[in-house]
Amino acid sequence: MNDTGSNMDSILEKCIEGDIKAQFILYKNYSRAMYNIAIRILNNRMDTEDILQESFITAFSRLGELKSEKALGSWLKRIVINNCISFIRKQKISFEEIEDYRFEDSDNGNNIDEEMDPTLVHKAIKELPDGCRTVLVLYALEDYKHREIAGMLDISESTSKTQYRRALKLLNEKLKHRIYVN
Repeated sequence: MNDTGSNMDSILEKCIEGDIKAQFILYKNYSRAMYNIAIRILNNRMDTEDILQESFITAFSRLGELKSEKALGSWLKRIVINNCISFIRKQKISFEEIEDYRFEDSDNGNNIDEEMDPTLVHKAIKELPDGCRTVLVLYALEDYKHREIAGMLDISESTSKTQYRRALKLLNEKLKHRIYVN
């Protein structure tokens, strides 16, 4: 193993022992990525900061459960997403069941230009309603399957798919509007 790997093992061991300096190093290494995940889901800086703090407290208290240092990033990500989902459930964000509504199946309606300015896309995602934004982030950006999202959010798989299609449609409309306005 290289020095970086053994150094991280040492930091993890110290974190498990409660070493505050080691915990701060771990926090500095992972907090930005975890913040980005949470802000995309919650879309509120204060709530995101609270969830981030809660997530790292949880992680530090459960670090002994971690099977491998290599899994640390994905393990932290899971804690952050689970805390975001718990927060969403407490806020009673609605996920509309739109079984009868039909979205156009044309390829033009759901494709976002890959050369579009990412800042523009990010701003448009932030403007989406909470329910469909959450599903879009979990499915498109975090690579969860609709079945997994349905389980996490306590909704049906078809509702997850519907919310995702709705998010794409709304996102496409917002981006088209911005292109024509700008």
